[in-house]
Amino acid sequence: MKVFAKIVFFIMVGILQLTLVSCNRDKTQKQGVVNTTPEQSKMIEAYKKSMEESKKDVVARVNGVNITMFDLLKEMNEIGQQYIKSGEKRDPKLDEKVRKEALDRLIYTELAVQAAIRKGMGVPPQRIDYEFNKGKAALKTEEAYKKRLETLGLTEEGLKKQIERGILVDMITDEEIFKKVKVDPEQVKETYAREKSSYKDPSGKQLSFEAARPIIEEKLMTAAVHKREDQWVEELKKNAKIDITLGESAKKIHGIN
Repeated sequence: MKVFAKIVFFIMVGILQLTLVSCNRDKTQKQGVVNTTPEQSKMIEAYKKSMEESKKDVVARVNGVNITMFDLLKEMNEIGQQYIKSGEKRDPKLDEKVRKEALDRLIYTELAVQAAIRKGMGVPPQRIDYEFNKGKAALKTEEAYKKRLETLGLTEEGLKKQIERGILVDMITDEEIFKKVKVDPEQVKETYAREKSSYKDPSGKQLSFEAARPIIEEKLMTAAVHKREDQWVEELKKNAKIDITLGESAKKIHGIN
């Protein structure tokens, strides 16, 4: 995609520089000095322009709802921080891995939101306002808040919409995943009997069943949650129309014919 090739650098690498520029500008403005070079200003303007272009570029549709390149790159930037350390050379294979994970996450989120709406779930406005105000307060100043919105490429309304979607995802996953998962006490006992030697305290002393039980229960619960999540996502995908428009290589990665 032309927009992807054009702005991935700004999202995956340049945004870190943009943050540094903003930080430096904050410090110097307090001293009455603006310390933004012409090159940095051009980079910021190019970043803003590319962000706006990316909002028009559709990379996938989930039951007719568009996922844009802007959404994808924003998600990639978030995920990329887990894999890419400052100063490291970028790897095309890693870029592809991050892109796949980001798109999978966006598709999952959209499917989850749609499932919540089908079930008649809604988020009270006061709940959205509470989360919004809490996040805004954490930024300390109105100026910091506005700059955060600018960096994210969001309006206040758009930010509240994201908060609402996040809460809907929490609500539907609680109902469809967490409330449907239980740990069998017998399985806990069997696991302890089978793996007893691996449960020891820091001194190397063997843990009793009662001492090891919370550890085993957490381990089994995590595995059960992941299994149920995979099942639920497959259920959602089976009845959904998902179109990937990233090109043939991306379609193959996501198993779309």
